Amino acid sequence: MEATATPSSENIPQAMRSVAPAQGTGESAQRVRATWQKELMAHLDKHKRYPATSQRTAEIVISFALDRRGHVLSTSIVKGSGDTALDEAALAMVRKSDPVPPPPPAVADEGLSFTLPVIFKIKGRS
Repeated sequence: MEATATPSSENIPQAMRSVAPAQGTGESAQRVRATWQKELMAHLDKHKRYPATSQRTAEIVISFALDRRGHVLSTSIVKGSGDTALDEAALAMVRKSDPVPPPPPAVADEGLSFTLPVIFKIKGRS
């Protein structure tokens, strides 16, 4: 009597199947990204310094790129304020923040280039 075994996926125990690891999909990935972005913004804000030579409120839009370990690779001005000291202070904020909290793997896989507004306000004015 000959016995032959034919492989069938129905006979493979669940633990034996190859399954891609879940990298945080849907809501959990959004929560991870939102939590990290809050940490990132708080970290950047600690390094924000209003230049003594400026006396006005301004919004500068900056762009920066990070590596997977949270090191700043590049910074640039997307929309300047017209005040060189304020524009430079916005860039310096990012450079002085290096390294930032490292991004979670799910965030790092999506790319690490960011554009954000930096608002400088004179205390006592809105």
